[in-house]
Amino acid sequence: MKKELVYLLLANISVLTIVLYTTFDLLTLAVDDTFKDAFTDHELNPEHYNTNTDTSNVNSTALNKPQLIPKIIHQTYKTEEIPEHWKEGQQRCIDLHPDYEYILWTDEMALQFIKNEYPWFLETFKSYKYPIERADAIRYFVLVHYGGVYIDLDDGCNRRLDPLLTAPAFVRKTSPTGVSNDVMGSVPRHPFFLKVLNSLKKYNRNWFVPYITIMSSTGPLFISIIWKQYKRSVNYDANENNIVKIIQPADYKGHTYSFFKISKGSSWHLDDAVFVKSLASHILACVAAGFIFAFGVLYCEYLFYCWLCSRSNSQKDLENGPGSNSGSGSSPSSRFFLVRWFRKFCNLISDHFQQSGLISKDDDYHKIINKNTNVELEESPKKQSPQKKITSTKPTTNNVANSNINDPNLKKYKRLRKDSNLPYLNLLADLEKNHPELTDLSK
Repeated sequence: MKKELVYLLLANISVLTIVLYTTFDLLTLAVDDTFKDAFTDHELNPEHYNTNTDTSNVNSTALNKPQLIPKIIHQTYKTEEIPEHWKEGQQRCIDLHPDYEYILWTDEMALQFIKNEYPWFLETFKSYKYPIERADAIRYFVLVHYGGVYIDLDDGCNRRLDPLLTAPAFVRKTSPTGVSNDVMGSVPRHPFFLKVLNSLKKYNRNWFVPYITIMSSTGPLFISIIWKQYKRSVNYDANENNIVKIIQPADYKGHTYSFFKISKGSSWHLDDAVFVKSLASHILACVAAGFIFAFGVLYCEYLFYCWLCSRSNSQKDLENGPGSNSGSGSSPSSRFFLVRWFRKFCNLISDHFQQSGLISKDDDYHKIINKNTNVELEESPKKQSPQKKITSTKPTTNNVANSNINDPNLKKYKRLRKDSNLPYLNLLADLEKNHPELTDLSK
């Protein structure tokens, strides 16, 4: 196998290893395992299993399970002026939970809270490019600090949240895979949300596309990746307090027994979000584009491989001459490659001066050059030992001048060059210096 091919394969393996390592958590989201930690119907709808006929105020006590999460509802908005289409859902949550504490976190309150309680994160909090990133981040911090339930303003309450409070922490399943951060609950300082806090700085990156930047830095994609990492690092069977329960879609919305009633949301979506979300409706086109891109990458690698091979062959030709075979010696035609090239170069110069009229056509100076280079070609092999590799010896200007010092044609050319003030040729660069008798142009 050629070494160029080996290097290319090693480079591909290295790149694939790095890509798989950095995207492993993202790839694992393709496997939907949210059902393993989902709330059961027995936990969320205890009235179906309660023998008591009075179900007007059914809560977790029907299952004799303690409520772990504090009765606090957190919501966020930039100011206290809530848009009209969200006020109904907000008020419904307040009315259904008169025994819960309600906190609306404005942008000013959030900034002051981070400054006072988590100053190590203040610089990152201010550096977020999009306001929704700060709105995402503050919800994680308040759940760690106070505990309770966070609810987006577009998620209006449809029933009491008491059954959800029996878990140490919960999030909801999103489509097509992973979990979302629009509805979450936790006890104070739950290990999952502590891991979320500690990962915010690491994932604070700008991916140039706003939708992808928001989703992967603080949004649902970010919390889904952290959730996958958390599940691998914690033994659920060892400690029930480490569990993160999952609300399934049917329990989230769309049914009479669902916990929430959704109104118009996604206020943070920019123009690029429409395009990114539309890709879900064109899966076939995305797959085709992926194959085309992969083919383009492979074709570029093939061109690069061809370039490496041609470069390697060119180096061998320069070392051994064209047509040489490694290990079998150099052929006579390749031994004097440089000599032949030099002779051809000299002929081109001679032809140029003939066409310019500086040398008459009957001037056989070029024959002198050819004669001497032919002498070199004939004599060099005889001087070499049969056991040694024959290498070409390029004729120098001194060789030409020494062997033809009294040649009248050479003197004629010398005088013509001197009298016409022509540029000094490399071929006769040191002729005057080494042969004083030619400097007298009067002869």
